[in-house]
Formats: sequence, structure tokens, C-alpha cells
Amino acid sequence: MKEKKIGLIYAFIALFLWGIHGVAGRYLAIENVNMLFVAAVRFFIGTSLFFIFLIFKKNLTFNFKEKFKLVLAISIIGITGNSLLYHISLKYLSGTLVMIFENLSPIFVILFSFLVDKEKPTLFEIIAFLLSFLGIITIVLGKEHFLDLKENFYLGIFWGILTGMSFGFYVYLSSKLVSPLRNKPDRIINFLFKIFLISSITVSPIIFFSSNKPAKLQHWFWILEMGIFQSGLAYIFWNYALSYLPVNSTSILFIFTILFTTINEIIFLKLKLNIFLIIGGGLIILSGYLISKNLKNSEGKR
Repeated sequence: MKEKKIGLIYAFIALFLWGIHGVAGRYLAIENVNMLFVAAVRFFIGTSLFFIFLIFKKNLTFNFKEKFKLVLAISIIGITGNSLLYHISLKYLSGTLVMIFENLSPIFVILFSFLVDKEKPTLFEIIAFLLSFLGIITIVLGKEHFLDLKENFYLGIFWGILTGMSFGFYVYLSSKLVSPLRNKPDRIINFLFKIFLISSITVSPIIFFSSNKPAKLQHWFWILEMGIFQSGLAYIFWNYALSYLPVNSTSILFIFTILFTTINEIIFLKLKLNIFLIIGGGLIILSGYLISKNLKNSEGKR
């Protein structure tokens, strides 16, 4: 199978797993579980998953000097920073609006690529991003009526933009880290282990000092699910995809998370299907088709 197809498969597995996050997170939020506590525990579960895998494969390395500055930057800004900014934004904005701002991350990835690498986005990538973002807005119109805007709404917008920027920072720098490691999955997981270990240590005070901790078995079930599948496996497959695909195209595909989230909300949260959700989903799928076509064309020229 061609490398670009492998990369696309990895990307869509990660995106599907992240699409479950919205449903699980909303359930815990409705149950009044402290979401910062959830985020911190997820880091530890993800770190443990990487550790167990590497021990099983007998390939765990503790060489923290290797690309230490890059690993530290990704950990503090791209993982810890993004998670904290996401949850701060939720204090001022609805979950749907926060998701919109996080899906602005491709803009920042493309901007970083242009400013640092002098890499211009292709016409396919520009059109795909515009279509996918239009799809997001259309889906939001079918779900959100913006009748319960909280105080300091504009402060929430500020934190929301930083949320998208921090994830864009993660995607861009992670691509730099894993691109040379194509076909070396164990080394990619070693880097993820180091990144998540640093993040876990950074947020560990939250676990001990936060209130409204999980009180039910169902709470811990969904936290465990989020830790294994969203903080663990999704990051593995996403970084595998980044090692195979151009970073600009991969970042645009991230917008599929809102489509998968909407599908899960229809299945599990009884969200009613309407014309806005259908059109918005169609636009996002069309953008994914354009990305795959662009990747096919670029591969054919090699």
C-alpha cells in the first residue's frame, strides 16, 4: 500500500477516536466532574499506556537529551497548554464554540509552515480548508443557537484562539519530530512517552488539590476510555500519520473530529439530524476528498 494511503488510514483512526471525546467529555461535565482533574488523569493514563507498550516491546529509552528543547516545547505548550486553555475557554464559551476555535489550528499550522519553512499551501489545501471550515459553521448552526452566551464572552474568544494556536503549535512541531521517524513506530512512541511524562508531572498538583472528583463507576469508566483511546491510541495514530503526510494537509483533516463528534452525538446523545448537519458533514467530507486527491497528485509526481 502506498505511504500516503497508510498515512490517511492512521489519520482517520485518530480522528474517529477523538470524535468520541466530545460525547464522553459532555457526559462527565453534565455529571459535574472536575474537567481539569479529568485532563490530568488522562495524561497519566496515556503515559502509562506508552510505558507499558515500550516495556512489552523492550524498546524503552530514557534519553531525554535527544531533542530535549523540542520535546519540552511540545509538552508544555502543545499538550499541557492546549488542555488547560481548552478547559479555561469552557468557562466562557459553550463546548461547540470551543471546538470551533480549536479547529482553527490548521490556520496556525499553515502560518508556521509559511513563516518558518517558506512552504506555501497548495490550492487544494486552501479550498479544502475553506470548505471544511464552512462545514463547521453549518454544523454549528444546526446544533447551537447562541442563546446562553456567558459573561466575558470576548475573553472566552481570546482563550479560544489561544487553544487553536496551541494545538497548531503541537501539530507543526510534532511533524518536525516524527517526520524523520517514518517506519520507526517504537521511536515515535518513545517521544510520545517523554512528552506525556513531562505533561503528567506538570499537571500532577491538579489531581491532589481539585474538587468534584469522580464519584461513580461510570465516571471512572469514561475517564479510562478517554485516557486509553483519546490520550493514548489517538495520539499514536495521529503522529504515525504526521510521519507519512504533509503537515498542512494533515492539520486540515483534524476538522473531521467535529464530524465524528456530531455522529456520536446523534447516536448517543439523541441529537436530531437536520439539513444543517447533513450539508455541513457533506462539506467536510468533500474537503477530505480534496486533500486525498492532492496527496495522490503529489505522490504521482514523485
